[in-house]
Amino acid sequence: MRILQLSDTHLRGDNKLSFRVVDTRRCLDATLAHLKSMAQKPDIIVLSGDLADSGDLNAYRILVESFTPLNIPIYALPGNHDRRDRMQAELKDWCPSDANVAPHICYTVEMDDLRLIVLDSTHPGSHSGHFFPAVETWLTGELRKRPQVQTMLFMHHPPFTTGLGVMDEPFENQQKFAAVIADNPQVRLCFGHMHRPIITQWQGRLCVTAPSAAMQIDLDLSPGGGDTFVMETPGYLLHHWENQTLNTHVCQIPTNVTFDGPYPFADSVNPVGSTS
Repeated sequence: MRILQLSDTHLRGDNKLSFRVVDTRRCLDATLAHLKSMAQKPDIIVLSGDLADSGDLNAYRILVESFTPLNIPIYALPGNHDRRDRMQAELKDWCPSDANVAPHICYTVEMDDLRLIVLDSTHPGSHSGHFFPAVETWLTGELRKRPQVQTMLFMHHPPFTTGLGVMDEPFENQQKFAAVIADNPQVRLCFGHMHRPIITQWQGRLCVTAPSAAMQIDLDLSPGGGDTFVMETPGYLLHHWENQTLNTHVCQIPTNVTFDGPYPFADSVNPVGSTS
């Protein structure tokens, strides 16, 4: 089983540059060309948030038009730049949300020996991560259903600190989320948001964050770091599940990168802040 995690495409639907610098439509085209050229196609694609740069409808429509010809099952979750309502309207087949936890986009994908749990960590108007009581109740119930089965939990915001300064915002109800995760050794945590591959251990569980398919956050590990980006090589994570072993590979997308930057995460039309 090959699960490709693609994150932070920040696609715009108005043909403008994201953060006044990045042609994210061209980044998407490079990603699609790479996916089409892969000798071993993924079995599933997970889009782990910030699909659209400002949650506009046309960006979601472009994503559907672009990915549908791949004929690969796709599952999506929102990031802080997305709009839940528009995702559910335009990407309804990619967001099979459980009505019991509405309006949060949360759901489980069941397989014989592997589970994917998609968790919504967003709150409209907020840049940081959240773990609401309704989501806690839902997640606890889902994890109890098959506790012996390897589970990949996908969420946009990581709950741990990364050293990337301004990106390390408070994660609401972090301790409650930590308690749930500590009680479930079968879980591996997979995130987006950080625009860099990061591997760590938190609450005794392996955690990975995906690079962006567009721009990467400048690796500035100072208190003021994390608020600029560089046009480094875009990438994704490929999770490979076989013989009860789950490996995660950090992969690159071939493109003509310049390594220009750092540039600020600034855009006058971004409704939720100036950071990624």
